[in-house]
Amino acid sequence: MIFTEDSICKIFDNTLLKPEATWSHISAFIDKSIKYGFRNVVVPWYAIPYAIKKVRGTEVGVGVGLGFPLGYSSVEMKLQELKYYISLGKEVTDFDIVINISAVKSKNWEYLKKEIRTLSQIVKKENRVCKFIIETSRLSEEEIVKVCEIIVDIPTVDFVKTGTGFGPRATTYRDVELINSVVEGKKEIKVSGGVRTLEQVERFISLGAKVFGSSSSVEIVEEFIRKHKNKGRSTNGN
Repeated sequence: MIFTEDSICKIFDNTLLKPEATWSHISAFIDKSIKYGFRNVVVPWYAIPYAIKKVRGTEVGVGVGLGFPLGYSSVEMKLQELKYYISLGKEVTDFDIVINISAVKSKNWEYLKKEIRTLSQIVKKENRVCKFIIETSRLSEEEIVKVCEIIVDIPTVDFVKTGTGFGPRATTYRDVELINSVVEGKKEIKVSGGVRTLEQVERFISLGAKVFGSSSSVEIVEEFIRKHKNKGRSTNGN
């Protein structure tokens, strides 16, 4: 995959979801995200209307998370959230939805299929990007594979996303290998949860990842620029 200083920013959903984030932090974070031209900006949900106003007229979208962090909300409640954020405007481009982890642990596959199908159909009807967060850090390898097999069969899902960033561990290379073994060529992969270095990004890309959610997006891009400043503005991202 070939990157330039500009195009590498387009693989990042720049994320600020620390509960300690103040309004001034959020405002400055959005401004910096616009300056770098990231794919998306993700901020605490109560600040989404503000983020929409800030990014309007730019190429930066606003990403929204539903069901954080454990996916416990009912399908009906997730649906109401989804419809609300859609109503705020086209600047809300992406929906990252946490699957019901309890349903996975209960092997309630029919519930999971209904949840994913119901929500993703609404997202795609509105021409937005639909990602389902499977929270690999809380699943066994067998569960990761099973959930991905379900998602692959639902055409209205765009991405499998590894985690919320609130799990008990960071996303591993093995997690992405497992996901890609099922979804390769059928769904895209977003990696989130502990992505902090360019080396990680390059390795995850080699394993099939396409998009990243990170609170370290600026630092990773700056690392890319330093690494390749003497190699021209175009380089291989693998």
